[in-house]
Amino acid sequence: MELRLLKTETERRIFSERMDLARAKRGVGFQEAPRSALARVHLAFAELYGLFEENGDPIERMMSGFVMHDLGSYPQSYPRPDLTHYPARSVIECGELWSFSKGAGLLARRGSTIIAGLRQVQAILVYAIAQPWDNTASYTETGFAKPCAAVEFPYAQTMAGDSIWVQPMVLDGEPLQRLVRKVFELGFETWNRHTIIRFPNPLSIQPSLDRPAIPVEPAAIEVEPPSLAAPRDPASRGEINGAPPV
Repeated sequence: MELRLLKTETERRIFSERMDLARAKRGVGFQEAPRSALARVHLAFAELYGLFEENGDPIERMMSGFVMHDLGSYPQSYPRPDLTHYPARSVIECGELWSFSKGAGLLARRGSTIIAGLRQVQAILVYAIAQPWDNTASYTETGFAKPCAAVEFPYAQTMAGDSIWVQPMVLDGEPLQRLVRKVFELGFETWNRHTIIRFPNPLSIQPSLDRPAIPVEPAAIEVEPPSLAAPRDPASRGEINGAPPV
């Protein structure tokens, strides 16, 4: 698997288009609320990561992705929970997770854990959908806690216009370190200052755009100079397994 930081306007546009489609087609579907600018802020200023099945796959082969920012860059999406006991830059919020293939979302989350370990963050914050469907179980299984009650999220709604409730969830302390150690033990490689992360798939399924859970339309690609290709010289590679977590 290859997790790649997306930098060009074309890459970010394709990410946005696929995120919108995945949101609309999953379950009862959801979308940005009419007055909300949250997704546009995240897409413009946060770090966007795309997951690919093979190393060096073209952008149209992106099968999953997520958005990440630290709280020193701009605030968390909702005022709760209170994480001010941590330095702002040591807390990352992950969101806008989407997937077109079974298992790809879980692997994207594995990649986000690698990033958290490399940066030695102290907490990971997510806002998992709790109503009208419950998407919190997989986060609980990996150690995320629920520091407060679910909240009505003002920035999203179902495709029918009904309210979305989210459960703020935090992974910190020993549960975070335990998950990072587990992921690091499986091994990975980083390239280009950790903007490309390659790791094995430990799942029993092999996610692929050739077996999509949601039909994928061919992306309209504009020709741009390559910006994220891995270096050919092995000596210029970043690290194998990165820096061990403390």
